[in-house]
Amino acid sequence: MAQHTVSETNPTYVTGADRYRIPFTGFLTPDNPKFAVMEEFVLPEHRRPEGYGLAFLESEEHSLTYIGSVRQIEEYRASNGDGTAVLDPSQGVMYAFWPRDEGWDDYLPHNTWNPGGEGIVTEFDHPLGGKVVVYEYLQNDPKADGPTPMIGLHCERCHPRPNLDYDKHRPNTRPHDRRWFARNARAHVRRHAEECRPADPRMAEAVQQIVNEKYGVNNPTVTWESGCATDGPCSQIRHLRARG
Repeated sequence: MAQHTVSETNPTYVTGADRYRIPFTGFLTPDNPKFAVMEEFVLPEHRRPEGYGLAFLESEEHSLTYIGSVRQIEEYRASNGDGTAVLDPSQGVMYAFWPRDEGWDDYLPHNTWNPGGEGIVTEFDHPLGGKVVVYEYLQNDPKADGPTPMIGLHCERCHPRPNLDYDKHRPNTRPHDRRWFARNARAHVRRHAEECRPADPRMAEAVQQIVNEKYGVNNPTVTWESGCATDGPCSQIRHLRARG
């Protein structure tokens, strides 16, 4: 796992990492019909009329776009057959995020941190015990061609219900999705350390009593923590950890 640096004024805002990987490289040249609008991402002093060689870098919580010459990226690709080539960043410039919006959204393929879209992205120790985990998983969607990659956030101390909070899960397509969830995890650890606690079991007991009386049954109370461990995010995360 990479070591990340944060802003001096905002400890939840990551500004860099000690290592990145390069999942994609590519080219933006004038023969692209959206060259002009996509080139707006590049500052005027960094523009190259002949086009650009691009490398997209990512860590668990950060991303960079490298902009260099077409020739440099061609040579990098040619020498990277075994995955050991090193990109020389001194030949171009780095931008602290991947581009988005017109042209770029179609140009960049969706990606996940873990192969196949399932696994732990990062996790943080909770000061009162347990961890706050950012994880990837696949969600079956009957309206889609296949499972949808999702990003999730779960605190192993307070066990928030992900289906009640959009900030606890959403589609997982690019580094900015994972960065947002890692930021929320950092914020959860810092801001909710003292008030972060499991739900009051008396609420579960009261709800179960109402259900039992309504339907004439005598089912035992199952707390949210127990359900989380057997059929919720904790169970899901345990499975992902076991996968490695």
